[in-house]
Amino acid sequence: MQPRQPAFSATGLPIRRNRDGFTLVELMVVFAIIGLLVGLLLPALARSKGRAHEVHCRKNQRDLFLAWSMYADENEGRLPAVKGGSFAGADRWVSGWLDFTSSPDNTNALYLTDERFSQVGPYVSDAPAVYRCPSDRTTVNLADGAHPRVRSVSMNCWLNYTGTEPIGEDEYRVFRNINSIFSPSPSELWVLIDERPDSINDGMFITNLKNRGNLAKLVDFPAGWHNRGAGITYADGHSEIKRWEDERTTPELKPTQLLRLDVLSPGNRDVAWLQKHSSSRRSIPAEGLQ
Repeated sequence: MQPRQPAFSATGLPIRRNRDGFTLVELMVVFAIIGLLVGLLLPALARSKGRAHEVHCRKNQRDLFLAWSMYADENEGRLPAVKGGSFAGADRWVSGWLDFTSSPDNTNALYLTDERFSQVGPYVSDAPAVYRCPSDRTTVNLADGAHPRVRSVSMNCWLNYTGTEPIGEDEYRVFRNINSIFSPSPSELWVLIDERPDSINDGMFITNLKNRGNLAKLVDFPAGWHNRGAGITYADGHSEIKRWEDERTTPELKPTQLLRLDVLSPGNRDVAWLQKHSSSRRSIPAEGLQ
């Protein structure tokens, strides 16, 4: 058989015939380009997802804040009660004790929505979803598999604390009525906070105001899943993602292992910030009221 002769165009140049596929070199170039694009896009997508979670988190807390405000409006300004412990009752803003066991408290939405167990529940429009930050992926194992825990947000203990254990109320203000909030001002006093899944238990976030400076303590630990930050909502209704500065505030998260609480954290700037924005001394200089 004679070898096939190349075809020529009218200009005398050979006509290139269509090939059936790519060469190995061409495929490698394509894969390299795709890999480069994926490497560039993934961090941007991760940042976008993180930003979406931050917005969703703040919206959830905004809904809870509105419920907190509505309860006060319908109760002559008296704030929902903050109370520790595992007892479930109608005398607190939420009930239930969270941990990593198969306890029904971890998944019982009634403790957040039913007026028998939650003072703010009847006022929440999108319950129980708003009690959980979208960045919280914590689950507990029950008989039928893994289930998400129902809550990742806690309330400032200095807002109408009604427990029996002293928290320092002999020196610092416990705000009972919404009209009593003046120091810190409503724009500086925080109400709700994302709490770490290995720190959260009852609905109360304790900030030790007596021990300061080198004696400062981290009693409960705020969440750090928003780029080392936590969603926080203030008494005037605005919210933010508070970024923590001290690495002791955001230790490594170990799944299903509870964090040691109430630990010394000398000179921790984040503790100082929480102390400044949680309450104030009972007697303050006159200039502090101006």
